[in-house]
Amino acid sequence: MDVETRVDRHELSVDAQDTVTKILSSVRVADAPALATVLQMIRQPGGHDPDTSLFVADALTKIDHGDVSPADADGPVCLAIADGMRELERLGYLTVHDLADETSSASYLDEGRSLTAIRVLRPFHTVGVVYRWRRALLGPPDSWDIVTRPGVIWPGVYVRGAVGDYRLRDVGLVYAGPPELDTDALIYAIRDESDVFTCHAVCDSCGADWYADDGSWIFRANRAHADFDYNDARRHDGTTVMCPEPLCVSGRVSFTVG
Repeated sequence: MDVETRVDRHELSVDAQDTVTKILSSVRVADAPALATVLQMIRQPGGHDPDTSLFVADALTKIDHGDVSPADADGPVCLAIADGMRELERLGYLTVHDLADETSSASYLDEGRSLTAIRVLRPFHTVGVVYRWRRALLGPPDSWDIVTRPGVIWPGVYVRGAVGDYRLRDVGLVYAGPPELDTDALIYAIRDESDVFTCHAVCDSCGADWYADDGSWIFRANRAHADFDYNDARRHDGTTVMCPEPLCVSGRVSFTVG
C-alpha cells in the first residue's frame, strides 16, 4: 500500500483518509454527485438547512411545486431524515452492504475507517423542500419552495468512504460499476490492496526484519536476533528508528504498513 507510515515516539500509523482516498480512486469508474448530494441531505437535511424536507419518487415521476403541498396526501414519499437510507431500502430503491469497518485500536490506522457499497436497484430522484409559516406557527405552512433537485440516481454500485473513531466524516463517494457488480469481490480487493493490519520493519544496513499484526507494537523477528518492542525504539526521525540489533551500528529501521 503506497501510503507513508508515520513514525514518532508515540505514533506508528498511516493516514486513514489517505487509504480511503486511494481505495475510492482504485474502484472509481465515475463520480456520483447526485447520490452524494442526497446522502448529504439525509445526514444533515438540506446540507445546512435543518428545515428542508426530502421527497423521493421514481425517475419518470415528475415532482412539481403542487406535488409537495402539505394538503396533498397522495404526493411523493417524504423521507424520514433521521433514517433516510433505511427508508430508501424499504422502498426498494437500494441496498447497503458493509465493505470494511476498521478501528484504529486493532490496526495501524490513525483513526477508524468505513467503506460501504450502495447498490441502487432502480432509478429515482429527490427534491428538497423548505416550508414556511408566515401567519401562524400552528397548522399547515403558508408557503413552500423546492430548493434542491440533485438529479436522477441511476442503477449501479456506489462506494462510500468515511473516517473517524467516534463520529464518521465522509471522504468521498464514487460510482464503481453496474448493479450486478460483486460486492464480495470489492471486499477482497480492499483487503488485498489496503492491508492496514500488518506492519513490516526492515533495517537498511544489516537487513534484519520484523513483523507485527493487528496494531501491535511488539515486532516479531523474521530475520533478526530477537523480537523488539516499538515502545523501546530510539532516535525517531519521522520515518525511521535506530536499528535494535546489538551488532548493527548505523542502521535505520523503516516501517511499511500492508
